[in-house]
Amino acid sequence: MAEETDVANVPPKKRRSLGLRFLLHGYRFALIAAIALLVRFHSQSESRAALDPVEISLGTVQGFLPEATTLVAAADREGAYIQDADGKRIGWVVTTLPTAGNIIGFSGPTNSLIIVDADNKIRGIEILSSKDTPEHLAAVEKATWFLKQFSDKSPKDLSGKAKLDAVSGATLTSLAIIESVTKTLGSDPPNYRFPKEITLEEVVEILPEAQQLVPKPSPRGWLEVLDGSGTPIGTVWRTSPQADQHVGYQGPTDVLVVLDTAGKLKAVSLRESYDNDPYVRYVREDWSFPEYLAGYDLDQLAKLDLKQAEIEGVSGATMTSQSATQAVGIAAAAYQREMQAEQKPQLAATPITFTWRDGVTLLVIVAAMVIAFTDLRGKKWVQFGFGFIVIAYLGFFAGDILSMALFVGWASHPVPWQKCVGLVAVAVAAFAVPLFSKKQVYCNHLCPHGAAQMMILRFSKWNWKIPRKLRLILSAIPAVLLAVCILIAFSIIDGNLAALEPFDAYVPTISGWASLSIAIGGLIFSAFVPMGFCRYACPTGAVISHVRWNASSDKWSIRDSVATLLLGLAVICFWV
Repeated sequence: MAEETDVANVPPKKRRSLGLRFLLHGYRFALIAAIALLVRFHSQSESRAALDPVEISLGTVQGFLPEATTLVAAADREGAYIQDADGKRIGWVVTTLPTAGNIIGFSGPTNSLIIVDADNKIRGIEILSSKDTPEHLAAVEKATWFLKQFSDKSPKDLSGKAKLDAVSGATLTSLAIIESVTKTLGSDPPNYRFPKEITLEEVVEILPEAQQLVPKPSPRGWLEVLDGSGTPIGTVWRTSPQADQHVGYQGPTDVLVVLDTAGKLKAVSLRESYDNDPYVRYVREDWSFPEYLAGYDLDQLAKLDLKQAEIEGVSGATMTSQSATQAVGIAAAAYQREMQAEQKPQLAATPITFTWRDGVTLLVIVAAMVIAFTDLRGKKWVQFGFGFIVIAYLGFFAGDILSMALFVGWASHPVPWQKCVGLVAVAVAAFAVPLFSKKQVYCNHLCPHGAAQMMILRFSKWNWKIPRKLRLILSAIPAVLLAVCILIAFSIIDGNLAALEPFDAYVPTISGWASLSIAIGGLIFSAFVPMGFCRYACPTGAVISHVRWNASSDKWSIRDSVATLLLGLAVICFWV
């Protein structure tokens, strides 16, 4: 008779072990999810970043208007009116929050006190509090001339007549203060962040036959593009200032948008940017980025913002490229509201874009699964043949590679699965397969760098046995790198996540020296230590391996302790 296999006949000790294994496995997965959620909440709080107004102190006002004796709440506007000893109104005082709560600098808004006299001239500005980066705020406060330049300016002056200077090294923070003061005083601020208007030269790069730019009556900022005979050949606009408050990795970006005569998007290009220089360069050098939304009309572009839709980001510059996409959507929605003020934008589901490239990626994933779960994985011709496909296709051609830069980008924003089905499928396979089996399908069969190390392993005749003490030190490298990733994700330190791993080296258009050096160094190291990079230096692999089902899944390990400490670090960073 066949042996009974139902749970009731499983020995109690084995049942407890199985239950503990499921419990610990669930904890490991929940821990990764918790860190991702903290990154998401941090990103959302940074984008909202609003401060409550504070109570206005009479003593502070008297520092600028000594004759002030009382403050009377204004019934017709924010703030309070300033009165002298005779009860005569001699000015007005107001804080920039909450009116300008949506104007952020480098990482948050600043609440400033504004004192205006009876002649509608600014008598003084004082910074009360800020959610911006402390270093940037300190630079503004150190530049005593910055706040003094507001003195004797009227709201009309700030709206365009007077050009105020920003603080070098704290440009975004100081510009945000200028914009906040201008908005609070009831004037539309001039474009301080991106003052450079659209030029014919940059339009010609997209529409070579362009000869003239003519302002359109509506919406403001739109230009009609004419050819040599005066015939309209398109329309051009930019995302600034409508999307200036939407930041990428380090700051906002101005994007040029060119539409054809049918009102369909022809191409986009990055103009000036406050984002991280290497990331901006990666996006500009990406051959597919300018036309990634080609064919979209204004309504479709506007819905990108309304649904917070995203496309697959440029590898190595995920946040910057996705932010540029959202900036186009935000600006399009603003222009649409201006043209159709009486019509409310309608929400629409983001269409799923499935390309032949996604189909090939799915086929590669299926092939990897077959190899992982059959005897094919032991055949050399399969290892070399499939490894070459993974390196050539997933690596150099498609760029469907998982990395910490990608994971942090996805954790910070909704996963753009509609636009990158293949890449999302790779991520699902990477986590789902080891979660329910002992197979590390991504690291062993789908990672281009892992495949390259596997090929080197077959040819290399060296096998350096690492001393135990050195092995312990090397084993800590992934944990240290993950800690650095967390610090970067929560903006505690500045850094390029893509530069911590070698994967950008497989995307030649954006690969930097850091990624190339790590890639080459990792392969050389793996020639002496089998799969050395995967074992001792890959933070992405460490995250995926953490949820792998294995014989010791029912036992608390050093990895569990380290992962718990990393969660603690994320919690601390979130609350800082």
